[in-house]
Amino acid sequence: MNEATTLRQKNQNTIIDQLDRYISNHFPDEVVLITQIASKVLIILVIFLILDFLQRKVLLKIVLKIVPNTKNIWMNTFIEKNVFTSFFRLLPLGICYLLVPVIFYPHPQSFHILDLAFSIFLITFIAKFLISVINSYAQVKNRDRSYVTVGLNTFLELLKMLIIVLSSFIIISIVFDLTSSNIFTFIGATMAVIILVFKDPILGFVAGINISNSKQLKSGDYISISKYNLEGNIVDINLITTKILNKDKTVSTIPTYDLISTEVRNYDPMKTSHTRRIKRSIVFNSQSIEFLGKKEFEELKNSSLLKEYFTTITLDEGINHTNMGIFRKYVQVYLKKNLRISQMDIILIRLLDPTIYGIPLEIYCFTDTSDLNEYEEIQAEVFEHIISISSFFGLKTVSVIPS
Repeated sequence: MNEATTLRQKNQNTIIDQLDRYISNHFPDEVVLITQIASKVLIILVIFLILDFLQRKVLLKIVLKIVPNTKNIWMNTFIEKNVFTSFFRLLPLGICYLLVPVIFYPHPQSFHILDLAFSIFLITFIAKFLISVINSYAQVKNRDRSYVTVGLNTFLELLKMLIIVLSSFIIISIVFDLTSSNIFTFIGATMAVIILVFKDPILGFVAGINISNSKQLKSGDYISISKYNLEGNIVDINLITTKILNKDKTVSTIPTYDLISTEVRNYDPMKTSHTRRIKRSIVFNSQSIEFLGKKEFEELKNSSLLKEYFTTITLDEGINHTNMGIFRKYVQVYLKKNLRISQMDIILIRLLDPTIYGIPLEIYCFTDTSDLNEYEEIQAEVFEHIISISSFFGLKTVSVIPS
C-alpha cells in the first residue's frame, strides 16, 4: 500500500488519472469506486489476453517452426518438454505484474490484492519453467543410460522437490505476510513431521547416490528381485520409485531404496560378456552304470559316430573304468570341440549326489552368446546330442515326473 501511495504522488495527470476523473464526472457517486476498479481490471485483463495471444500465436509458433530445423538435441528436447511454452507464458504475467502498480496506484487495497495474485501466479509459473528445464536436462543426459545418470536423476528429482517446497514457502510467506525468521521457526518446530513426510525421498536420494557410486544398476539393465518375485528391465530410477518392465509387458513399481536394501540380481554383466551359463543335469539309471573293459572301449572307439572324439580319450592303466566315466570324458571332449561353447570359461562335467530316481550328471559350461534365442537353441542341441548318444555307452536316462 505504501508503494501505491508513493506512485499516486508521483503520477499526476496521467491517463489513469484522466480515466478516474472521467468516471467521477459521468457516473453516480455510489458506483464511482466500483466502476474505476472494474475498468482497470478490464484494462489489465485485455492487456494480458493480447500479450498471451501474441506469445501463443506469434512467438511460440515462430520458435516451433525454426527450432526443429536446427536438429539440435537440446532445442528439440526443450520443445518436447514445453520449456519454450513455460517461458513465453511468463511474459504476459511479468508485464502485467509490472503494470499493476502503475494502473492501480489510486486504489491501494485493490493494488495489494492484484499484486498478491500476480505474485502467486508468477512464482508458480517460474517454478514450472525451472522444472521443465530440469526435465529436459535429465532426458538429454539419460540417453546414454550410464551409471552416472542414476545419481544425476535422483539429484534432479530432489532439486525439483526443493523448488516446489521453496515456491510453496514463498507463496505462504506472501499470503500471510511472514518474515524469513518466522518461516524458519515454523520449519524447526515441524522438523519431525517434515522428516516423516519426506522419508521416502531421503532414502531414495541415499540409494541413488549409492547406486551411482558403486555402479550397480542403471536404466535398461535386466534384473530380478526375489523379494517381489520380479524379473524385467529397469525403465526408470527416480527419487522415490523404480519402474520395471516385466516379461509380460506389465510395469511394476518398487521403492528405490529396495535396490540397495534387498537382493537384486543384475544380468547386464552377462549380456556385456556375450556369454550365458548352462547348468542342467540329466538323471541316469544307476543300474545301467557298469565297468567297461578294453574290448568295449575299442568297440566304442571304432564306432563311426564316436571315432573323431575318441582320438583324445585314453584309458589310464590299472584303473577299472566305467561306462559313465568314459561317457563323462566324451561329453567333456564334445563340449570342447563345440564352436558355440565358450572355451574361455569353465567346462565342468560332474556327478551329483544320488537321488531316489538315479544319479544326476550335471553339465556346467557357457555359450558364446548371451542372446536368449540362440542360447536356448545351443542348450537344446547339446542336451539332445548327449541324451541320444548316451545309449551307445549302455546308459539309460530316467524321466522324472515332478509330484
